[in-house]
Amino acid sequence: MDAKCALRKQIWEEMEKNNLVPYPLPLTGRIPNFYGSKDAAYKLCSTKEFRCAKTIKIHPSLNAQHLRYLALKFGKIVLTPPLPGHDFLYYLLDPDVISTESYKFAASKKGFNKLGRPCKLSEIPRIDLVVVASVACTRQGARVGKGKGYGEVEYGILREMGLVNEKTPIATIVHDVQIVEENALPSTSLSCHDLPVDIICTPRCVVRTQTRIPKPQGIYWDLISDVMMDDIGALKELKSLKPS
Repeated sequence: MDAKCALRKQIWEEMEKNNLVPYPLPLTGRIPNFYGSKDAAYKLCSTKEFRCAKTIKIHPSLNAQHLRYLALKFGKIVLTPPLPGHDFLYYLLDPDVISTESYKFAASKKGFNKLGRPCKLSEIPRIDLVVVASVACTRQGARVGKGKGYGEVEYGILREMGLVNEKTPIATIVHDVQIVEENALPSTSLSCHDLPVDIICTPRCVVRTQTRIPKPQGIYWDLISDVMMDDIGALKELKSLKPS
């Protein structure tokens, strides 16, 4: 078991043992839907990066449902990915199109599947803030998700399309116990496609990592499996846009 897998296992076991997640359980293989996720969402909303953003990409996990709601409430366009197997990268939720009484429903998985507009790559607006899912992260900006790499692929597609750049802030919301010491997740353990974070919000605090870890420059095609090509249909669309 490599260091990242061991760290995920440690976090999942610690959070489940200490009853830090109400559901879904068991926690293994999931992004923790931790107690206090609403407070962490409010912390992120207090940042200048959130306030200045017009379009925010937010991951689809349950712990970010309240954040998606708040983003709509504050007039942000929200982009969130569909389940694996679709041929588009994001649903677009426009607060000017969705009725205010439907914001909470739209923020749920069932809701954004019903009320979101599927976007081809050419229809995705430039993104001002990216919110990624995390299982663990460090104050130096290193981060791991649940291990599938879908968030990294999404980011790589966005870089390829010029919709984000090195300066686009990357944020995450986590429980305080998900922030680990640097020696538990050193930057040397990360791969070229791993996505670091600039802002970490917990129920208690906002951490600005000032990370020096470089962000992925695009898609690393040699790391893309056939399964990933099928799960993230936008990869095929992106490939079709590239010269032969």
